[in-house]
Parts: sequence; C-alpha cells; structure tokens
Amino acid sequence: MKKKKDEFYYKNLCTCVEYSYLAAVALKDALENYEKEDLKEKLDDMHELEQKADAKKHKMMSALSQAFITPIEREDLIALSNYLDDITDAVEEVLLQIYMCNVDKIRRDILPMAELLTECIKALGDVLQELRDFKHSKVIEEYIIRVNDLEEKGDTLYVENMYNLHKEEDLREVMVWRNIYECMENCMDTCEHAADIVTTVMMKNS
Repeated sequence: MKKKKDEFYYKNLCTCVEYSYLAAVALKDALENYEKEDLKEKLDDMHELEQKADAKKHKMMSALSQAFITPIEREDLIALSNYLDDITDAVEEVLLQIYMCNVDKIRRDILPMAELLTECIKALGDVLQELRDFKHSKVIEEYIIRVNDLEEKGDTLYVENMYNLHKEEDLREVMVWRNIYECMENCMDTCEHAADIVTTVMMKNS
C-alpha cells in the first residue's frame, strides 16, 4: 500500500513536467510559425495545458495535507510541485507578453532560446523519472548537470539578445522584447531551481 502511495507523488511530478514540456513545444511552434491572427487560439490552447498542470498540483497538495509519511520530505515535494507549476506558468507568460504587446513580428534570436527551453524541460523530466530510485540511479547526476548546462547556455543567449536589443532605436521594441526575453530566461532559471531541489533531496538522503 505504501509503495502505491509513494508512486502517486513521483507520477504526479512526472505528469506536471510533461505538461511543462508540452507548453514549451507549443511555444516553440508558435514562435517558429508566427501568425499574429492565430495567437489568441494558441494562447487558449496553452492556457488549457496550464489548467491541467494546475489541477495536478492541487492533487499533490491535497495528498500532502493528508499524508502522515511521504517518500521524501514534505517540504521538498511542495517545492518541486511549486517550481513545476511555475515553469508552466512562465512558459504561458512568454506567449501572453507577445499577445498583450501586440507583437507584429518575432525577433529571430528568440528561437534558439525556445529550443533550449524545450531541451531544458526535457532534461528536467529525465531527472524526475530517476527521482523515485535516486539512491541507485547511475544517471540522475548527469541529468541534473545537463539541466544546469542548458540553463547556463540560456543565460548566455539572454545576455547576447539583450545586448543586441539595446542597439535598437525604437524604444517600444526595446521595452516589449526586454520583457519577453526576461520571461524566457525566467523559464530556464525555474528549471534549474527544480533540479537544485532534487540535488538537495539526494544530499539529505545520502
């Protein structure tokens, strides 16, 4: 019975990161094949993913509020669940910014960031797949390092994109895209924060 209860937590986390990944893939597609008139529909689809992820988070919190014993510390499960929810929210926020700012054309330098984001979330998903058996996993540390490496590459792209953006004379362009780049960077930062929680779990239980 305990094993079944423990499995719920790990499965919930993996499902949540899957929604984050699907949201990132949808964002990447929306950016690569940008059609302003289709943006509202894509935003609705994105919000549906965010709602599904939100429902999973609520199930996790409900289970934790009633649980006497959890497979890893309650505070770590809460932190992980919150970060995964934040990732999906942050991905949706990128598309929201583009919609709210009525962007006519996508700057092409955001596309490598979108690609990196999908890779980063996928790597985080690999980390979480290994979490249930982290004491015996031979690859979980490699996956965590990959998340950190991808986040670092994202930081580099962010700095370069901001540098090039501030060469523009159009102040509206600068203001709009500064927010969009910051949202993208926040997505990858949050992936790293989630991976850091897994590192903390491993240290506590070593």
